[in-house]
Amino acid sequence: MKARKYTGSSDGAATGRRAGMTAFIKEIETRSGGALWNNGDYVVRDVRGKAGQMSVHSTGRAVDLSYRFIRSNGKGSATRGIPDGGRKEAIRWCRLLVTNADLLGIEAILDYFPEPHGRGYRCDRRDWVKYEVKTISGAPKGDWLHIELTPAMADDPAAVRQAFTQLVPLDN
Repeated sequence: MKARKYTGSSDGAATGRRAGMTAFIKEIETRSGGALWNNGDYVVRDVRGKAGQMSVHSTGRAVDLSYRFIRSNGKGSATRGIPDGGRKEAIRWCRLLVTNADLLGIEAILDYFPEPHGRGYRCDRRDWVKYEVKTISGAPKGDWLHIELTPAMADDPAAVRQAFTQLVPLDN
């Protein structure tokens, strides 16, 4: 597979979450059985810890998917995540998303859990890099994945839904 250009935040701030990102979030939440859930997507802000550097969340093409287990608070909120199995499921989804990165239009995945400082996948290098120095705020032991889509996929909910029907399965 050929490396692709990484967009980052070069497309500028959006006016809200993009339609394809809405479809992507719904597909992930549904197909993971709620093991991964939206912990934050569109918001215009800087990268945490990097003043003046616009976050990809600002473009409407990024989502943080948490896998922590949260019980009901007794006020009608749904239980989320998988008790004791969330990290294992997150790793499985990382593998599935990287395997299907071109199909799904994935540009980047940040995994905040691994020591010493998390890890990141990017489409321009086609591989994971384990961060040996502080690179992403919230790592290590963060219980979420940050995922970025291409501008085209973020704008096309039908393409997102179609891509999820064509996923290459894992050999486990």
